[in-house]
Amino acid sequence: MNKLSALKNEYPLVASFAKFWTICGQERKNRITQAMPLVLLALVSHAFFCIPGFGKDASSSTVTCSSIAALHDLSKSNKYFTIDDVVRVDGLYYRFSIKSPHGEYDVVSIRELLKVCHEIRVIEEYRATKEGSEAWNAAGESLKNIGRGAKRIVKEPKESAKAFAQAGGKIARSIGRFLKKQVDGKDEEKAGDGADRDKGGEGLFVGKHARQFAAEVCLDVYTDNPYAQALIREVAKARSKGSLGTSVGLFFLSPVQGLGLLSNSLTPNGFDAETEKLICNEAPAELRYVLTGKYNKDLGLECAEGSPVSVLLSNPNYSPREQAYLYLYLKSLAKPETGNGVEGLSGAIEHLGKVKSPDAATFAANQMELLSAYQKYEKNLTKLVVVTKQLGAVTGAKELMLIIPYDVVENVLEMKGFPVEVAKFSQSQNIKKTHLWCTGGVASGFASESKSKGIAVRENVLQLPHFAPKSAATQDK
Repeated sequence: MNKLSALKNEYPLVASFAKFWTICGQERKNRITQAMPLVLLALVSHAFFCIPGFGKDASSSTVTCSSIAALHDLSKSNKYFTIDDVVRVDGLYYRFSIKSPHGEYDVVSIRELLKVCHEIRVIEEYRATKEGSEAWNAAGESLKNIGRGAKRIVKEPKESAKAFAQAGGKIARSIGRFLKKQVDGKDEEKAGDGADRDKGGEGLFVGKHARQFAAEVCLDVYTDNPYAQALIREVAKARSKGSLGTSVGLFFLSPVQGLGLLSNSLTPNGFDAETEKLICNEAPAELRYVLTGKYNKDLGLECAEGSPVSVLLSNPNYSPREQAYLYLYLKSLAKPETGNGVEGLSGAIEHLGKVKSPDAATFAANQMELLSAYQKYEKNLTKLVVVTKQLGAVTGAKELMLIIPYDVVENVLEMKGFPVEVAKFSQSQNIKKTHLWCTGGVASGFASESKSKGIAVRENVLQLPHFAPKSAATQDK
């Protein structure tokens, strides 16, 4: 296949222009040639905004899945899914291609990869049951209504979302970052204009059954996965009509030897039974009401309209699940039961409430999970702080801890100037030592620049005992 053919296959705009050029007359070709500078400008603009990695740092490339340290324990090929060994570097994240018996996925970030692989396993296990087979057949019909076929959902997410909505479904977010709705620049101060992610609570009757089923099979009812969405929706419909049993109990979802740890959370200890029960029992509106009471009663925070807590709970860029877990992480750091928790809770909540997109919301929730897990292990954080729009914490020894959930950290646009700004903050606060922990790998150039600014960088920190399963962490501690 020559380069032009490859471009046509990957970028529809190139194919459309080539086809148009072959059929238009000579006079029109002459006019187009005269206007070529504008055409080239349009093509470059399209490439900059639409082609992944274009316009970013020249280091954008591919790596092998087997070389990613954070995934060493994850099975890359099994009866549930196969992960392509070629992984694209998409800015600060990896982009994975996954094949499963029920469809294909295109997933951005290690965090989403682990969650999607978990969801694939649940779908395949449930499809193997009698009631699961019936529900999947119904869900399959729903997916066929998309028009382009289920496999295209994540390959061309914008078109698929449009078709899915026309078919009577709804995709509020896509897998990874593809459909996460960004607030327009003119509305930057209106976090409430982001994507509404309360789809799991639509319709009190169906919403209840959807939440209960999702809890039974260990799925996130607010998931981005369109396959899981369709399955949850069909089971909820059937249960609301009384045509499907109300108790599944996927007891077979125990750890599988060699499969690796898969879950809805970034860290093994991120799952909390009481929080999951709350998510299952309460529809989004009721969940906000319950969380408001908890912030006020348990943490002693003002929750009136316009307060940081109220703004956070009203921010639609967080899913109800993320909101529930944010409270859990904040409470674990505040330790209201002992009175010796970290300070700076109000500032952290104000920062969390300002996120402008589901991308930023998921990132912030991941940061809070990591800080909470770190504190449970080290118990040395005394104050939450915001550094260059990133959440961090200061220890009792006046050391700054920043834990960043990026797959790969290098000198791309998003990180340029970051070490300088962190160093300025540390100096202004009389910080004795600054630590930057990254969940993924760190490019040598970025590490060298950080070191020159007095920042100690550590990569692949998910392998540390701070974020390991409870038993392993306890043994190491």
